[in-house]
Amino acid sequence: MLVAAAAAALVAVPAAACGSKTAAPPDPAPATAAPSPATSSSAAPASEDDLVRQTLTAYQNAYNTEDWDRYLDLTCAAARELLTGAAMERLKETRAAQGLTDTTVTAVDVRGDAATATLDARNELLGRRTIELDLVREDGWKVCQLTPVR
Repeated sequence: MLVAAAAAALVAVPAAACGSKTAAPPDPAPATAAPSPATSSSAAPASEDDLVRQTLTAYQNAYNTEDWDRYLDLTCAAARELLTGAAMERLKETRAAQGLTDTTVTAVDVRGDAATATLDARNELLGRRTIELDLVREDGWKVCQLTPVR
């Protein structure tokens, strides 16, 4: 089922259970430059909230730029298994028809290996909506929205 159309063109999600969970940190986006030694030793490690926010930003960027490999990399295993064939084609068609979506994460609730994020989503065609997305930690944080976003 496509949630992208119902949720300001954000996500396509199937109705299934989330996959396995591990405790590895996410790799939401490639780094553009290596930090200098002075900043890398003094910078505080990212919080789980920060890691979830980074994942959501990378996920939305992948959707907007139609980087489907990256989009799927940031999708949990259970949803990724169902985003093949016709479902993936519908997602691509929805993105093309509805245009860009800009999101701002307004809240994050991390509960162990699961998280829920509230986002303000603004889409060229659909306008503005507040939505919630589920994430799971499985080799880093992954978007795992398995029910329609309303």
